[in-house]
Amino acid sequence: MLPASRSIWLVLAFLAAAAPPAAAQDTYRVTSDENFRQEPGPQGRLLARVNAGTMLAGDETRDGWVRVTLAGWIWERSVRPDRRDDFDLAVSATNGENLRTEPNGAVVARLLQGFLLEQVERRTGWVRVRRTGWIYGRSLERIGAPPRTARAAAPTPATPPAAAGTPAAPSSLDRMTVASGSPVLARPDGDTLGRLGAGTSAQVLARADGWARVRIDGWVRETDLRPATDGALVGVTAAEVRSAPASFEGKVLRWDVQYISVQTADELRQDVPAGQRFMLARGPLPETGFVYVVLSTEQAKAIEALQPLTYLTILGRVRVARSRFLGNPVLDLVEFATSGR
Repeated sequence: MLPASRSIWLVLAFLAAAAPPAAAQDTYRVTSDENFRQEPGPQGRLLARVNAGTMLAGDETRDGWVRVTLAGWIWERSVRPDRRDDFDLAVSATNGENLRTEPNGAVVARLLQGFLLEQVERRTGWVRVRRTGWIYGRSLERIGAPPRTARAAAPTPATPPAAAGTPAAPSSLDRMTVASGSPVLARPDGDTLGRLGAGTSAQVLARADGWARVRIDGWVRETDLRPATDGALVGVTAAEVRSAPASFEGKVLRWDVQYISVQTADELRQDVPAGQRFMLARGPLPETGFVYVVLSTEQAKAIEALQPLTYLTILGRVRVARSRFLGNPVLDLVEFATSGR
């Protein structure tokens, strides 16, 4: 029999060998003021605005976004206890509050009211907190990574196709050269859309409060283009809509469907006004169920001109999450386009 002390050491060694390795973390520097969101993507809930130069630890990437941990000190009187979702505190200040490197230290972020936080420690009048969230990866620089190199400009086509209605050349006073690595934002203080290489030419369209709205001309491969969603929810299933009516009714969804027929509602179809034209469609694809899409007079004419079984991409506002008898979603058509399925 092994001595007790030796047995204990063997057990500890076995557990250490069997334990899964901790997720590797990288260190990032924020290269420009950027939004900090609860979920990846521009539609994720906005939690804070992080200042350029802030150092963050990141452990996962998803669709161009990086999951990072934001940590620092916040004034104690600007938070209140809140035990939701395993957090300890929430920002209570109406206009939000600064997060600092140390008590009265440099500001690293501005946290919005309601921002949930995990408490780490307290010091007279201050609380050290942290929170995990997502930041657009193009606004982060991984420390220790090879330096970014400027991308070579794409060659200009020898004979670019003529464009009808091309605007007149802008005034030379409106033509500017962009500094290297300048971020392009969706709006002032909004999410970063991308970064421009050194020397990129831009036309200034408007100026306001230290910001300039610019137009950049360039070329992208046609295969890289997708229909704009205009704020519509993408990737939502019919089952999700049916299970949470309050969350989806009134929201705009982007769905791929297959057109079956255009019909006229009667008094038995209580979810669509009697006499109203609607489209019966299969979807959202690849689901095999059905969806009813309410049409205006002009939309009905356009849909009826299509061949049955045509594949469509639609933007539709949820009118009813579950129809009365069959449980199918009912949408009001906002926009549609034929798809290449």
